[in-house]
Amino acid sequence: MSINLNLPEIEPRERRLGSILSFHGKASQLYEKSLGAKLKMQDRTFSQCGSCASGCAFVSNSIILDAAVVNHAPIGCAGDFSGFNNVRHQGATHRGLKADNLKAISTNLEEKDTIYGGADKLMEAIREAKKRFNPKAIFINTSCASGIIGDDVESVADELEQELGITIVPVYCEGFKSKIWSTGFDATAHGIVRKLVKPAQKKSKDIVNVFNFQGSHSFTDVLGKIGLKPKYLFPFSNVEDLERMSEAVASTHICETLGTYISAALEEVFGVPEVKAPVPYGIEWTDEWLRELGRITNREKLVEKVIIEEHERIKPKLDELKSKLIGKRVYVLAGDSFVHSIVSACRSLGLEVVGGTAFHHDQVYDNDYGEVNSIGNMVKMTGDVENYTVCNKQPYEFIHFLKELKPDVLVVRHGQISTVGIKLGIPSFQVTDANLGIAYDGVVELGDKIYETLRTRKLVENIAKHSESPYTDWWLKQDPFTFEKGER
Repeated sequence: MSINLNLPEIEPRERRLGSILSFHGKASQLYEKSLGAKLKMQDRTFSQCGSCASGCAFVSNSIILDAAVVNHAPIGCAGDFSGFNNVRHQGATHRGLKADNLKAISTNLEEKDTIYGGADKLMEAIREAKKRFNPKAIFINTSCASGIIGDDVESVADELEQELGITIVPVYCEGFKSKIWSTGFDATAHGIVRKLVKPAQKKSKDIVNVFNFQGSHSFTDVLGKIGLKPKYLFPFSNVEDLERMSEAVASTHICETLGTYISAALEEVFGVPEVKAPVPYGIEWTDEWLRELGRITNREKLVEKVIIEEHERIKPKLDELKSKLIGKRVYVLAGDSFVHSIVSACRSLGLEVVGGTAFHHDQVYDNDYGEVNSIGNMVKMTGDVENYTVCNKQPYEFIHFLKELKPDVLVVRHGQISTVGIKLGIPSFQVTDANLGIAYDGVVELGDKIYETLRTRKLVENIAKHSESPYTDWWLKQDPFTFEKGER
């Protein structure tokens, strides 16, 4: 799939990747039907909750240390500021960096602006961001309001770049344009590659771009064993790091949802090879990931030596964990490819995966490499998942599966969802650090976390006894997919 940096905005995932929000069956069936992108987006006639592409764009660019964000939106959209300010503080502290506040401003579009236009407010906000924060670059995040009224954000950015002497990056992340909120990640990535990344003056022999969130430095140790060094992007990087991404020897990421567009763009436009292997979650996937890195960097012999040493090193602890977790059944509930990664790691621990729910599903990727098809890798390399569904954070759907399957533990990625399992008496673990589970030590760390979670059973059973479900017996007796069928 060709990357077109001449276009100011990227196509939504529904059109670009054939992304869908509903499916129920086996994971293998979903994989097979996706090979020809045969599945069509199916709307729900009722939605309990959801997210927005604007939030995904904001979490990507608001935590770049020396950049600022102008949110061209009504003040209500600035609700993101509070949550991601906490993310910035916690993430910086976790990485040993100085914690500081977001550098973000809202244009505060009002009713009169939707009639007369908000370009003047946008210009004022950009000048204020430059004055207040003195950033190295400014991102303009659009919104439903600015998109509907048709403000010429591109012209404003071009004009003020000349005036202020810094790069201004429009990020077109209007929520109404895509029902797949992960489109917001792509919007920020497109803006960065289009406006910030420069051709390499000198190619590195050991720097690897690692596209991740604000989690721990999980890649540092495993890459160091083969003489490579990670450059963590985008959160907690700086503008110069972004400009020099083209110098890297390779690009990798923590999940295909987050990283395949930017990786594909860097490969096609700047010649930085993408690591064409499963992400390093689980023993087998980590082996394959390291081997591909070895091939790219001419370190094949060293990689094979490291794989043998790492298997031997973690074997005692891994065997101990497997003996503790034997017979335990797990359900995984997370973003699209992150589900597949956690399933891979869980199966390396000997856990039985009884089901999984992904918040969306991309039928194709921004490249033609089957090696990075995460659901295909899960089915082929770790085994099928019999009870697999796709839904965009609809608790009224997945509560049925949890009540029916009764897993011993629920592993989730996003906040507040773990409470659904706890109120059902299921020990639940939220993966707050998205880098948890990376490589060999990550499998052991994830196993420790799951074992600790299992030990909370008495507590969560007591909580369940005193929890009142918002769902009536009448509601729970219905087909959980009723609203996917368009019935009332």
